[in-house]
Amino acid sequence: MGVDKNIVVIELGSSSVRAMMGQKKPDGSLQIVGFEKEYAPDSIHKGVVYNIDKTVQAIAAVIKRLEERHKVFINKVYVGVTGQSLRTVGNIVKRQLDVKVAINEEIMDALKDENRMQPYPNAEILDFIPQEYRVGSHLTTDPVGIMADHIEGCYKNIVARRTLCENLRRCLEGAKLEPYDFFISPLLLSSYLLTDPEKRSGCALVDFGAETTTVTIYEKNILRHLVVIPLGGDNITTDIATLFHIEREEAEMLKRTHGSAYTDESEDLEQQMVNISNDRQIDKKRLLSIIEARQQEILENVWEQVKNYSDRLLSGIIFTGGAANMRQLETAFVKYHHFDKVKTRLMPAVAEFSTNLRLDPQTTTLATLIAMLRRGDEACTSERPIEPGLFDPAREEPVIPITSTKEEGVVMQPKPEQPEETTPPEQPEEPKPEKPKKEKKGPGAFSKVGAWFKNLANDLVEEK
Repeated sequence: MGVDKNIVVIELGSSSVRAMMGQKKPDGSLQIVGFEKEYAPDSIHKGVVYNIDKTVQAIAAVIKRLEERHKVFINKVYVGVTGQSLRTVGNIVKRQLDVKVAINEEIMDALKDENRMQPYPNAEILDFIPQEYRVGSHLTTDPVGIMADHIEGCYKNIVARRTLCENLRRCLEGAKLEPYDFFISPLLLSSYLLTDPEKRSGCALVDFGAETTTVTIYEKNILRHLVVIPLGGDNITTDIATLFHIEREEAEMLKRTHGSAYTDESEDLEQQMVNISNDRQIDKKRLLSIIEARQQEILENVWEQVKNYSDRLLSGIIFTGGAANMRQLETAFVKYHHFDKVKTRLMPAVAEFSTNLRLDPQTTTLATLIAMLRRGDEACTSERPIEPGLFDPAREEPVIPITSTKEEGVVMQPKPEQPEETTPPEQPEEPKPEKPKKEKKGPGAFSKVGAWFKNLANDLVEEK
């Protein structure tokens, strides 16, 4: 009979570290038991680590809170990889055979190995997706068994800046954590939110985040394109804060309260004012024009990535992510780019989990973490729970109570008792040995001069 496994996942978002813990039952069902978030705006930017020390502190903080609240010791984690350098690059590998033979797995493995060796300046291949294979004049996704003397393999390599994963590993090492595996976050999000019929008939998933917008395109159930655009909802917030000279918190509130990606020309906005801090007012029409201008720029960048596939996206474009809550977002896209197969998905396609947490059903900001939990299959916590207050912030081995306890069928042996340190009784001070007296010598020159001055003074007194 199987046992429950505690799966722990970590994602570095636009400017924060988020961690989630779930219990995976032997039957495969998932129970989400914990979620923690730590802002790190000065150390993480667009999902990329810039300050390792501060990121280590943020990771340690979310892990510590999970440990203390759920009485576990976390030593391994699954990590999501994203960031503005993440993208797909096409590559073709050709192989000329000596004679016509049936294509076998050995030939296929040789093509894949050669593809893995494709160099990219300052970047590394995280994964690759076979597209098609050209055998003679035919394209196929499964060439094994076909007779040929020439074969070409077409691949989409998922690459990222070399320092992306290097810095992630250094941060985990600093937080005393071992990575079980690195997941490519956009691929897991796609597998969670998109259905197989959608990926088979062709669709694009557009994840509007705070600092980035990720576009993932599928056709015939194969990943065709992935790119991370370095623009997101925070750009709109920054525009509002800069142009109206207000704090970012107030700008974010204005965006959420009044923001719209498209305003109908028939709507009368003249003389409409919006109250802001310090008893000031701003023109609502100007506010909406600022929001729409930046939103239109983001949608234009999305269309540049999608337009070459638009005639093959039978299931259309699916918007998701926190910034997809902007009003009239679908309308704006249709008006600007005349593509009407657009829908927004703010709920997971399949709800295979239960939880006692209050998860907002109108957002998918946690969808990537949930998708990672579903994929993870190895326990990330030690068998020995720890008691609250016994966690070492330095992430060393947890302190074990002196008295033995029995939890989950494991008896923890007590540490051997150490004798208490006691202050030794005061001992009477031993008399210090007397220093040998120096033998007196005759008067030196300075002594003679001093005696002469003394006699002279006495003679003067007597004369008076």
